[in-house]
Amino acid sequence: MAIRTDIALTKKEVEIFKKFKALSVNEEPLPQGDGTIRISPFDDYVSFTLFDDTEGEDSPIDLSNVGTISLVFVGENDEIKIPNYTQVQNIDLTQGQVLFKIDKENSKKILALDNNNFYISTQMIDENSASDETVLYTGKFLGLTDAAQQSLTSKNEELTLEYTKTLSSLQEENKKLKTEKKDLENKLSAALTAIQTLKASNSNLTDEVANLSEALGSTSEALLESASSAQALAEEQVKLNQQINAQGNKGKMFFRQAAANLEKSATSSNNS
Repeated sequence: MAIRTDIALTKKEVEIFKKFKALSVNEEPLPQGDGTIRISPFDDYVSFTLFDDTEGEDSPIDLSNVGTISLVFVGENDEIKIPNYTQVQNIDLTQGQVLFKIDKENSKKILALDNNNFYISTQMIDENSASDETVLYTGKFLGLTDAAQQSLTSKNEELTLEYTKTLSSLQEENKKLKTEKKDLENKLSAALTAIQTLKASNSNLTDEVANLSEALGSTSEALLESASSAQALAEEQVKLNQQINAQGNKGKMFFRQAAANLEKSATSSNNS
């Protein structure tokens, strides 16, 4: 069983309920023992909606036939019982709604109690007898100063919880960023090592190319000189061959002329 303190107000009821609205600690469904109300040293109005949880749904309790409903405060040596207040309209008992008016005399007595428990009870009473008193709901009450302090403490706790969650999230994000940073640093280090290796390799290649170019340059010059000498020798050989051919042709002509002369001499001798 729980309570809910969120009854809608009509214009006519504003004045009656304004203290209750000002004194309300919470306006959400609360299970047994979790409800808290505020008590001032003056006249207070406290309103509740009582309901049961039926298959996960809030089901208002019909209070129209449960007898006398009271708001009860019990101390070690005193008991203060406040009957439900019926001098207002639009409080629907069939919907679990009930209103209590606590005058300033009772408010002061309540604040002086040695505990801060309250009870909502019901009891069937007639002219001749009364039934056992049954508790419908129980919770806590606070004085205005304590309630304000509790509200501030609750707010601080909420802020602390929110800060803790935010800080935890930021720490996780920072941890992730540190891991990513470390990974990038490792990759950068590997890249720098590779660059240094490439630089060293390039330097070696540059030296080898220079040496090879120098060697190829010397070899080329020698080859050119050899080719030039060979060309010169070839040209000399051609000239020599030409000279030999020329001398050979002259020898052939001389031989032929001598043969012709001998042939002529022989012919002359035979004729004589």
